[in-house]
Amino acid sequence: MTSIYPSSSTSSSSSTSSKNLLRISGMASGIDTDSVVKSMVSNYQTKIDKENQAKQILQWKQESYRDIIKGVKGLQEYFDPLSSKYILGDSAMNINTATSDTSSVVSATTDSTAKAGTYSIEVSQLAEQAKITGTSKNSMVEVSNSTTISDWSGAKFTLTIDGKATDITLGTITSSNSNGTVLDEVVSDINSQMASKGLSGITASYVNDGLTYIKFTNTSGKSASISDITKSSDSTKLGAGQSIGGNISATSKLSDLGINDSKGISFELSYDSTTIAKPIAITATSSDTLQSLMDKVKSATNGSVIMNIDDTTGKISFQSKNTGSASSITIKDTSEGVNSISDLGIKIDVDTKSASATGKDAMVKITEPGKSATTTTQSSNKFTINGVSYNISNTNIGDPANITVTANTDQVVTNFKNFITDYNTIISTINTKLTEKKNTDYAPLTDDQKSSMSESQITAWETKAKVGLLRNDDYLNGVMTQLRGIFSSPVYSSYSSSTVNTKIPLSLGKYGSNAIGIDTSSDVTDGGKLVITDETKLKDVITNNLDNFKKMFSGASSTPLDKNASGQEEAYIGSKKYMEDGLFKRMSTVLSSYVATPGLGKDGTYTLSGSMNIFVNKQYDYSASGSASKNTLPDQVYSKTLSISKLKTQMSDAETRYYAKFTALETAMNKLNSQQSQLSSMLGTS
Repeated sequence: MTSIYPSSSTSSSSSTSSKNLLRISGMASGIDTDSVVKSMVSNYQTKIDKENQAKQILQWKQESYRDIIKGVKGLQEYFDPLSSKYILGDSAMNINTATSDTSSVVSATTDSTAKAGTYSIEVSQLAEQAKITGTSKNSMVEVSNSTTISDWSGAKFTLTIDGKATDITLGTITSSNSNGTVLDEVVSDINSQMASKGLSGITASYVNDGLTYIKFTNTSGKSASISDITKSSDSTKLGAGQSIGGNISATSKLSDLGINDSKGISFELSYDSTTIAKPIAITATSSDTLQSLMDKVKSATNGSVIMNIDDTTGKISFQSKNTGSASSITIKDTSEGVNSISDLGIKIDVDTKSASATGKDAMVKITEPGKSATTTTQSSNKFTINGVSYNISNTNIGDPANITVTANTDQVVTNFKNFITDYNTIISTINTKLTEKKNTDYAPLTDDQKSSMSESQITAWETKAKVGLLRNDDYLNGVMTQLRGIFSSPVYSSYSSSTVNTKIPLSLGKYGSNAIGIDTSSDVTDGGKLVITDETKLKDVITNNLDNFKKMFSGASSTPLDKNASGQEEAYIGSKKYMEDGLFKRMSTVLSSYVATPGLGKDGTYTLSGSMNIFVNKQYDYSASGSASKNTLPDQVYSKTLSISKLKTQMSDAETRYYAKFTALETAMNKLNSQQSQLSSMLGTS
């Protein structure tokens, strides 16, 4: 953060007078006026240099603090739920991994509570949304997918364009496509036969959406229709005749679907208990597009029902957002004119004038390790049972898929190793700052001193001058003391000063049945670093006592901090909440009290939360008197800036006074010399 205070020169050279004074050197008196004046104001310059040095030390302290704060904030990523390093969540201590042998049917993930072993999964039904699908509004001739090459060879139909009829006879169909139908070959031959007759603007294509169709598209701008398509041998109908229009899409107007009544269409939608009691009314006019109608449905239902148009099939559908048997859609036609929602292709009951659909639940048979098979009904294709989160995507009746859950502690141990490395780096940095001794022979350089040194010499000097600035610093001592205290206090499931029976039955250390293989360093000069003393024991605890291990490190107390009569919270350290929080949770709270937590702090800013961060970065006082009663580093720097400015003004005023006196002396000496010259001339002694 950039400190907020006026910049000031650190120059140690004499400042020039702020007044318009002609400074005359000692031509008459023979006195080196500049040197004499500089010597006379040197006491001011000495004071300015000392203040600049003191200011520089404060700024170096800020830099050192900021480096530490930056490192601590890096460590806090382990306590930030949005960070990939987050170590308080279940995933950081999840020893299980899941693999599927049939990912096209089911995939899975696990949490730490899942039992290792093989899970057998048989999906008999997927969960589905409630969906009402209309008939095609495009020109599509439904045909059977079981027709053969011989059925279509020589098949006939009549194509009529603007009243002119043309007979079309297919050639010999010689092959079928890869999915066993002949329709790809059939539509290719239909297009060839129409082209050979000089018929343009009409094309055929093959569509399969569960049913099979020959789709005719009319881009000629003329009216067109086809007769029934029949076999050549016995006139058996292969497909029903119909008119051929342009294809509809989201941009089509309702008038393109034959909705031309001035009253348009209207209907009521219901999809849950609330809307069943009070359906949502939707209206549309002939000039509305399908897209605008789709938008109305989405907006009116808050996305709970989606209306859609399939550009290929020309089918309009209404589909619920949610899956499961509890999801439903009912559309009731309330149109007052000649048109109705039937013109959208929606088939409605004659008596109720409505169409309805209900979703489906997923039905899955699961055999967990060491257990008998159970069948579960789920409203979604994604669900979690006993620590395993399933995602089913296909059915596999009679051909079970297997999910294998494997326990592996390696990733959890790696997570802890990474944390310990970063934690120890911070501890080492702070410990070094607290214990390094200051070399009093190296003070910040003045500009006069720098002027006679090279850049490398200045850098080397200042590196030594920065050493020891935070020796025995109160803030850093406080952080270190509280961090060491975290690991010296046991964690309780429910703390009471009168009993120790609720301690989590695990402890730091290498030896003993409850030891976890992690401990603080036995080297007192390390400052309380963490070390893995026995990785085998650590893995064993994670494998066999994971619940207590998680409580020990990431457990969070539900006990609030007590408040006194004035509403002030008790201190966190030593409180019941502290004793019940896991070690990582304690650390997160302690660090946030010094440098804040990720996100906004209590004062509404990111950078100015936490006592140490505020001390380093926030300026309260902008006066020389310190009336704000704050003494942060920016305040101290600002105070030095004001002091330096005041001293420079005093030195400038002194220079002005001294130069005025020497100027008067020079004037007097010139006058005396002139008089002496005149006298000598008169006496003839010149």
